[in-house]
Amino acid sequence: MLANLSIHQFALVEHMELEFGAGMSVITGETGAGKSILLDALGLALGQRAEAGCVRKGASKAEVCATFKTNSNAQAWLKSYDFPSDDEVILRRIISAEGRSRGYINGRPVPANDLKEIASHLIDVHSQHAHQRLLEKDTPRQLLDSYAGLSEQTTKVSGLYRQWQTQYRQLKSLQEESAELQAQRQLLTYQVEELRELAIGELELDELEAEHKRLANAENTLLSGQSAVIACLGDDNSEQAATQMVYQAIHQLQQIDDRHPHLEEARDLLQQAHIQLEEAGNSLQRYLDGVDINPHRLQQIESRLSDIYTMARKHHINAQQVYAHWQEQEQALAALSLSDEDLAELRAEVESLYQAFLSEAQALSNARIHAATQMDKDIEAHFEALSLGRARFITQVIPQDIKQAQSHGIDDIHFIVQTNPGMPAGPLAKVASGGELSRISLAIQVVTAATSKVPSLIFDEVDVGIGGGTAERVGRLMRKLGNNSQVMCVTHQPQVAAQAHQHFQVSKVSGDEATHTRIRELSSKQRAEELARMLGGIEITSQTLAHASEMLALVRS
Repeated sequence: MLANLSIHQFALVEHMELEFGAGMSVITGETGAGKSILLDALGLALGQRAEAGCVRKGASKAEVCATFKTNSNAQAWLKSYDFPSDDEVILRRIISAEGRSRGYINGRPVPANDLKEIASHLIDVHSQHAHQRLLEKDTPRQLLDSYAGLSEQTTKVSGLYRQWQTQYRQLKSLQEESAELQAQRQLLTYQVEELRELAIGELELDELEAEHKRLANAENTLLSGQSAVIACLGDDNSEQAATQMVYQAIHQLQQIDDRHPHLEEARDLLQQAHIQLEEAGNSLQRYLDGVDINPHRLQQIESRLSDIYTMARKHHINAQQVYAHWQEQEQALAALSLSDEDLAELRAEVESLYQAFLSEAQALSNARIHAATQMDKDIEAHFEALSLGRARFITQVIPQDIKQAQSHGIDDIHFIVQTNPGMPAGPLAKVASGGELSRISLAIQVVTAATSKVPSLIFDEVDVGIGGGTAERVGRLMRKLGNNSQVMCVTHQPQVAAQAHQHFQVSKVSGDEATHTRIRELSSKQRAEELARMLGGIEITSQTLAHASEMLALVRS
């Protein structure tokens, strides 16, 4: 239930605080006074599109804040998005003069879509143009599903339909492959077979090039390496090996009987040099023992490298990319080469989804047919009050062939009306006049609103085009709805306004430099004066005032 609405610097409103109660509330005022401003401001808090022009002239920003008492659906939504599940939810919207907007739920910044989502659990708006929507193709289905509470079944059917169609399109695509796709598969098969035959390893090219370099330089490596070994360790014909010379130096220093630090340091360094030279020579010799002059192996490597580089040129890639290219081509071929088993599995999956969709769609259709009968009775129950006489209302639910199935099921749903006994029934657009269509729409809205799980309902001038006793009956319907839900109604009809539990008046105050819109809650005396204005026009006579007071007294009694 909407408990509070706060508006700042919005359109013609400078500052406004409104408290709403349970039951039926009406909003009245002169044409052009700004009744729509209240609903436009509330719409911003509910996530509707914001525009820069809505900010009051001279102000830097507009702000709207709506406080609702939550219900179980709203609390479940809050919990699913990790909001504290409090008894109240505060929707707030700030719009800058440049048109930028920020939304908040209980103080946390959120996008406008989140405001819309939670608002759908809190409040429902029925506009004055709802009768025009009745002529749109999908409106009868939406209204019937809403009345019957079939949202969960409809969502399930819609999900199954999307899955079925997605898999069906994939199956059809695979079954009806184009000649271009087949040619692509043939080319990929040929390329992949070549790459498989080459069977290059992921690191093979680097390893081959390193081994080729060693084998190609083996002779020079052995000559240079052996000379280095002799220089370090000497041989039978050498007396100038580094280890021998260092050893001689160590021997000579041992002849000096002195412990001077510099001399001790020299002895240590020579000892270390002698050890390192021996280790270097031995390590070098072990390396040379592994160097092999192998012309046959060198020829094998060069042949293998030639094959790899030839394949790289053929595929217009770098030799280092041959392995990765092979893997990519394998994956591409696998994507185009669905096996017969996979195809059979996909067929089975499509058939399973089809049967599941058909079963749920038929169950949904049966539920709609059953609910349509009761909805028609509920709507016709209001026809007498709306001066529609003995008109009949029929909701046609016609199951279609599965080939005509859509995401919402297999039903074609229409509203048919018979406005006069003995005359043929027909579609609303062809049979009902403009006034009749408006009143039929009102009956439908009242019936669907009564079954709605949303606790607050707004009717925006839905009673346009009616008057007199019909308007009074409409007011009674609204008041009756207010016994179970919070109902707010923008109206020009005094007969409707008289039925309200709470009455707000919108007026425009013009000064020398600025114009303001003012909304105030009326007392009993003020209500009588406002009803008298609505009944009699500019000049309020004692008779119109007495009539207005009598209308209020009759409602209270």
